Amino acid sequence: MKYRGVFFDVGGVLMQMGRERVAREYVALAHARGVTLDLAVALRMFGALDDEIPARARAAPPLSLDARAGKKFWTTLFADGWARLGLARDDAAIHHLYTLFRRGDFNHVFDDVRPALDALQARGLPLGIVSNFTANLEQVLRALGIGDYFSVFAVSAIVRAEKPDRAIFDYAARTAKRSPRDLLFVGDGIHADVDGAHNAGWNAILLDRDNWYPDYAVVPRVRRLTELVDKI
Repeated sequence: MKYRGVFFDVGGVLMQMGRERVAREYVALAHARGVTLDLAVALRMFGALDDEIPARARAAPPLSLDARAGKKFWTTLFADGWARLGLARDDAAIHHLYTLFRRGDFNHVFDDVRPALDALQARGLPLGIVSNFTANLEQVLRALGIGDYFSVFAVSAIVRAEKPDRAIFDYAARTAKRSPRDLLFVGDGIHADVDGAHNAGWNAILLDRDNWYPDYAVVPRVRRLTELVDKI
C-alpha cells in the first residue's frame, strides 16, 4: 500500500531519556553540595527508578493533560532518586533535575532515527508526530535536531486528548488533510499506539526495539526504524 503520510510516537521511538545522563547530573549535584557520589551507584539507582516509570504513570492521572500533575509526578520521581542515594531532601536540586528533564536535556535520539527519516523524506512522504507529551514537544525535538522533519505535531497537551483516544489521531489526520486509511502510525505500544491507531482507521506498525513482543502479528513489527523503510 502506498501511504500518504507517516506519523511517529516519540518516547521509545524517536528518543529516550539517557540513564547515564541523569545519573551524572545526580553526581554533579551531590558534588556541588560536598558529597562524593559514585557514578555506578547513581546509575544503578536511576536504572531501577526508570524501570518503575511505566507502572507509576499508569497509577497517575494523564500527565500531559494536567501540568500540575505532571510536575508533581516528575519532581516526586527525582526526589525519590535523591532519597535513595541517601541524600537529605534538597528542593533546589530536585527543581534543577526537573528543569533539565522538562527542557529535554536528558534525551537523546536513537541512532536509526535520522537515516530512517531521511529515507522516508526522500520518497516525498509527509512526516508527523502523534504523542502523549507536554506542550513543548516541538521545541524539544528541534533542540535535538530532528524537529524540521515533521510538518504536523499532534501533541496531547495541546489537543487535550491522549492516545489511545481517537481524537488525537483525528486531529492529526485533519491537520495533515489526509484520510486516516492513507496514514501510517509507528509506535512502540500495543494499546496506546497500535490499537489507538486502528480504532481511528489508521494503519500501524509496531516498533519493538527490545523484542518484548516476539510473537505479535496483528500488524507488521520492526526492531529498528531503518527496517520501516522496507515495509512501506
